[in-house]
Amino acid sequence: MKLRQLVYLHEVVQQSFNISAAANSLFTSQSGVSRQLQELSQELGVELFTHHGRRLVGLTEVGKEIAEATVEALRITKRIKQIADTHRLGESGALRIVASRHAMASNLHQAIVRCRQELPGLQVEISQEEPAVALELLRGGRADLGLLTEPTEPLPDLVYCPLAEWRLQLVVPAGHPCTELPDLTLEALAAYPCCSFERSARTRQIIDEAFELAGVKSPIAFSLDSTSSILDYVQSGLAIGFVVEDSFQLAHYPELQILDVHHLFHPLTTGIVLPRKVRITHGLRNFVSHLAPHLAIDWDNGLTVANGNHPAAGRGQPGN
Repeated sequence: MKLRQLVYLHEVVQQSFNISAAANSLFTSQSGVSRQLQELSQELGVELFTHHGRRLVGLTEVGKEIAEATVEALRITKRIKQIADTHRLGESGALRIVASRHAMASNLHQAIVRCRQELPGLQVEISQEEPAVALELLRGGRADLGLLTEPTEPLPDLVYCPLAEWRLQLVVPAGHPCTELPDLTLEALAAYPCCSFERSARTRQIIDEAFELAGVKSPIAFSLDSTSSILDYVQSGLAIGFVVEDSFQLAHYPELQILDVHHLFHPLTTGIVLPRKVRITHGLRNFVSHLAPHLAIDWDNGLTVANGNHPAAGRGQPGN
């Protein structure tokens, strides 16, 4: 019995018994797949598939048991290769991280320091990218891990693991009329020019969505690229501003006030994004364990995340 035969068997099952599709996925010929499956069946002395004419339509009862065992065998094989890679590389190599602006968690630096202390040969690389670019790098195998804001669409080829939940806050000059209102509403905020992040930022999208759903025209007059720029505009009296909680120290801005708008906008989640086909190295697992020790990832079973892992309240440098 050859490992290649088990790979071919698994892929044919995954492709709903379409040998042509399995061959394309495996970058081989249909005849090669058929031959390997015939040799496997002959060696085992059992029929693996049910047929309709010459076409495969399903698995026999014994074929079902063997297909299930094949999944486990391939998982163990993958783990063996990972162990070998770790020892062959001597805990070295590179860990390539992409992050959307401001999406880097507050303990990122600490996680890098601890990881380098334990694996001094590991080179950690961080690249700041727009979310769409970061996702393409992950999909293309040019990055191993992403630190990004919550996805706005399904990611079938990636795994998203929520880490932290953040809330929006309104920053106004001290004594601004909004500070006298008993209850802040979207209609009340729309009476004043506002500033926030650019339209591509997830925080900005959350703001625009809230106003749109309420049937109120968005009051965002200034689209800016950083929290510090937003604070500058608020300080100068040009606008009131939306920022993410704990993104700055209020003590450094005594002329500003923070108003609670949690009831107006839903929270923002930031998390880890991993390609489903990422090469799982000891360095990657070590880094994630320091970055998110509460996150229970089953590394040996399709990067599944255990139920009950909820994002914690964010602290530090949140996503935009």
